[in-house]
Amino acid sequence: MEASLRRKRFLLLGTAAVVVLTLAALYLLGTVLLTLGISAVIAYVLLPVAKLMERGMPWRHNRPGLARGISVGIIFLVGLGVFAGLIIAVVPPTIEQGQRFIEDFPAFLNNARITIEAWVAHYADLVPADIRDQAEEALAGAGGIVGAAAWNVAKQTLGIITGSFAFVLGLATAPVLVFYLMKDSGPIRESLHAPFPTAIRPYLRDILDIADRTLGGYIRGQLTLCVIVGVIVAIGLLLLDIPFAVLLGIVAGLTELVPIIGPWIGGAVGVLVTLATAPDKVLWVILLYLVVQLLENTLLVPRIQADTLNMHPIAVILVITIGSQYFGLWGVILGPPLVALAKDVIIYLVKQWNEPPVVEGDAKVATEEPDQSSAEAPVVGEGDG
Repeated sequence: MEASLRRKRFLLLGTAAVVVLTLAALYLLGTVLLTLGISAVIAYVLLPVAKLMERGMPWRHNRPGLARGISVGIIFLVGLGVFAGLIIAVVPPTIEQGQRFIEDFPAFLNNARITIEAWVAHYADLVPADIRDQAEEALAGAGGIVGAAAWNVAKQTLGIITGSFAFVLGLATAPVLVFYLMKDSGPIRESLHAPFPTAIRPYLRDILDIADRTLGGYIRGQLTLCVIVGVIVAIGLLLLDIPFAVLLGIVAGLTELVPIIGPWIGGAVGVLVTLATAPDKVLWVILLYLVVQLLENTLLVPRIQADTLNMHPIAVILVITIGSQYFGLWGVILGPPLVALAKDVIIYLVKQWNEPPVVEGDAKVATEEPDQSSAEAPVVGEGDG
C-alpha cells in the first residue's frame, strides 16, 4: 500500500512538472504562437456547432470522418461569408468613427466638463474655491492622461503583433488552422498525450478535461456576452441618435472581456460621449446601460457562464490589478480564467495526492461489477419489449 501511494504521488509530481514546463514553454513562445492561439479559440467556439450539425447526418456512424468534414466545411464557408460581410459593413464605419473619436476625445472631455459645470453651477458656492480650481485642472488634464495611456496600450499591443513576422505570416494560415483544428479535434487531443509516459496520461487527460470545463466555458460565455451586449448597446444608441453608436457598441462588447469592471468602463465611455455631444439624452443613455447590465446579470450570465470562474469578485479584481501591472492588456483579459484554471488544477492534484491508490483487488472488483450489470441489461430490455 505504501509503495503504491509513493508511486502515485511520484506520478502526480511528474504530471505537475509537465504542466508547469508546458505553460512556461507556451509563455516563452507566446508571440510566435499567437496566431495558433487565436485560431484555437475560434475553432473551440465553433466546434460545438459542428458537433451539433454532425449529429443530424444519417451516415455519421458509418462515415464519422466524412460527417465531421462536411459539417466543418459548411461552418467554415458560412463563417468566411459572415466575416467578409462584417468587414464590408462594419469595419469601414468603425475605422472612420474610431479616427474621429480619437481626434475629438480631448474635446469630448472638455465639453463634458462644461456640461457638468453648468449642471452644478448653482451649487458652486458650497464648494471651496481651491477645491473647485483643483477639480477643473484635473478634468482639463484628464484628456491628455487618458489619451496618452490609451495610446501606450495600443502601441504596445500593435508592437507585439506587428513585431512578429510569424504573426503576420500566420494571418494567412489562420483559416487553414481553424479548419483542421475543428476537423481533427479528437486526434489532436489524443496526440497531446503521446509524448508523455503512459502512467501519467490519465492525470493529463483529467487536467485537459478541467481546462475544457473552466477555460472552454469561460471563453464561449465571454464571447457570447460580447456579441449580445455589443449589439444591444449599438442598436439602443442608434435609436437614441447618439454619435459613434457603432463604435460605442463595439467598445461595450470588447470591455465585456474584462470581468466585473469591464462593463462599467464601457458604460462610462458611452456616458462621456453623450455628455459631450447630446447632454439632453444622457439620462436615457445611462438608463440604457443600466438595463443592459440588469439583463446581463439576471438572464445572460447565469445561463451562459453559470459561474465558470467560481471566484469571489474581490479575488477577480485583485487578479485584474496584478495582471495589468505585469502583463498589460493580456493580464487583464486572461488573468482571471487562468487563475481559476490553476485553482481547479491544484484542487484536483491535492485531492489525488491525499486519495489512496486503488489496489489490484479493488480494481478487479470494480471492473467485474459493471460486467454483471451489463449482462442483465439485455434481459430487462427483452422484458420491456
